[in-house]
Amino acid sequence: MDNPKREVPVCGVCQRPATQTCGGCKQVYYCSRTHQKQGWKEGHRSKCCPYKIQFSPTQGRHMIATRDIRQGEVILKEKPAVVGPRMACTAHCLSCGNKLQPIAAEDRLDYYKCPQCNWPMCGPGCSKAEVHKNECLVMTAKGYKSTIKYENGDKAEAAYCVIAPLRVLLMKETDPKQFENIMSLESHLDDRMQTQLYTVLKTNLVSFVRNVIGLSFKDETILQVASIFDTNSFDVRSPDGKRRLRAIYVTASMMNHNCRSNTRHVFLGDDHTMVLIATVPIAKGELITATYTQSLWGTLDRRKHLKQSKCFNCECERCRDPTEFGTYLGNIYCSLCNGPYTDNDLMKGAMLVSTNTLDENAPWKCEKCDHYIQGRQMFWGNNALKQDLNKLDKSGPQELEEFIDKYNLTLHPTNHLIIQAKLALMQIYGNYKGYSLAELPDNLLKRKTDLCHELLELADKLEPGWTRFRATILLELQAAMSMQTKREFESQRLTKVGAQDQLMQSMALLQEAANILRIEPHMIETLETKVNELTCQLDAANNFPA
Repeated sequence: MDNPKREVPVCGVCQRPATQTCGGCKQVYYCSRTHQKQGWKEGHRSKCCPYKIQFSPTQGRHMIATRDIRQGEVILKEKPAVVGPRMACTAHCLSCGNKLQPIAAEDRLDYYKCPQCNWPMCGPGCSKAEVHKNECLVMTAKGYKSTIKYENGDKAEAAYCVIAPLRVLLMKETDPKQFENIMSLESHLDDRMQTQLYTVLKTNLVSFVRNVIGLSFKDETILQVASIFDTNSFDVRSPDGKRRLRAIYVTASMMNHNCRSNTRHVFLGDDHTMVLIATVPIAKGELITATYTQSLWGTLDRRKHLKQSKCFNCECERCRDPTEFGTYLGNIYCSLCNGPYTDNDLMKGAMLVSTNTLDENAPWKCEKCDHYIQGRQMFWGNNALKQDLNKLDKSGPQELEEFIDKYNLTLHPTNHLIIQAKLALMQIYGNYKGYSLAELPDNLLKRKTDLCHELLELADKLEPGWTRFRATILLELQAAMSMQTKREFESQRLTKVGAQDQLMQSMALLQEAANILRIEPHMIETLETKVNELTCQLDAANNFPA
């Protein structure tokens, strides 16, 4: 039997046999160090990346690692192909995306308006910005002027639904290559066409593009662009919450979804550059994934949200697991096994789990007895409890603690509704007025550290690795532990050596949080301040009398 002929790699510069690979992507070969440097200068610099895009009939286009990727490594930096306001939003600037505040105009309050098209803007600079230029010219040429005016700051304006699709349509003339890149993305238009939203868009958006400003696009093309935005856009928010918009990142859009993804992303700068970061080590050949929903929602809510917003049914490992990796995030206790008249301790703690997690209508059955309820009962009960939680006063801890106590025989300690209450409590204790770390009594300080440890355990299962969720908890835990150490030492419940050990543990938590968050510019000052404060506390501990 003949041995199959093995293909010999060739140099990316001279095409001669080569054995050296690019250290960044492991995809390009070179015959020498000299040619590697030459190839880098001739264009490989912009193409070198630790991933490639592949296609399969079952997964469609997807992103896989071409080499081992380290935890915390930047996988991708990408500028958006197009940005725009959300479908319906309060008044935001069409250029910078900032939420607008009214200004005094004659005898009333109103927004600053673009002198040409009358859309609300921040000011003259934004009205002349490049991103607004083409749409402004087209609208002005047809005599269209926006009618948005200030009534109250919370009014959502449906007129914003036209801007993002219009920017893509105008690219057909101004940037044909990028237009084709965007139009090649999945739209799921057939799935959306009969929805209430797209029934409205058929009238409002299509009419605006074709009749009001006179662009000669087919109805289907206009709606396809809107659907591409809904399917592929990322929600871009500024850390202070003042800026929120939608953006399409063509390469990042190739990532498949997973409810326990291996990346996170941040948006940097005024151009909203996306930076994609590995939260865990990713082996060569593994899928690179993102999460398109909320990881702290139960499976029922996650799958419903993904079906409505992204038009697919998630069947990832977590969605197939009725216990969600042992967290029971979407489960409730069996009322028979955990009722007040149950004497059998072996039955205590039994949960109702879905008999088929990929079918929202499937019955939910007890793990230990024959009791079950219908899927619709689970759905209704979940919504009723969510409404209870949403009504709570979250300016203080009392109603949140009462909610947890009220449902302790119904909801597992890591049920997603209990977790939302615990997250809010973690933020209140130590941060809110009247509940600062210095003001907290010892029992509430311990309550905060206990909450942090519970949430960290949950994060390890649902958002493993260097996630923002983990970093947020670490910062809260570190602050509480430092205060605890101070009190215990001052009250002589802790020796000097014990205090030093606990402060070193706090520093380790802080350093891990800093490693996770260091890529976010707005966090640098906060992290530096915390490190300096803890360093001073450690120095003081070293000078304590023995």
